[in-house]
Amino acid sequence: MKKYDLCVKSGTYTDRNGNEKVNWENIGVMVDDGSPYILLKPYMNLAGFPREEGRNHLLVSVFGSDQRNSKNTDKGAEAQTSEEPIPF
Repeated sequence: MKKYDLCVKSGTYTDRNGNEKVNWENIGVMVDDGSPYILLKPYMNLAGFPREEGRNHLLVSVFGSDQRNSKNTDKGAEAQTSEEPIPF
């Protein structure tokens, strides 16, 4: 059962109201069928995503399935707080 979407910030944009928003790229999902595991999209090149200057790591955000913005399927995760702990 799909539990979480794994997303990476791929950039920012300005909406019609002048607010800066984040473009999220879905790179895979976390599944829990009794034992949690991750399925990554095989065509994603993680080296192509922007990183903070001087960092060797890429930040992957974890969003619950209910946290996805229904308007944009791959780029619309909105960060929300969840009381359910992430199982890893």
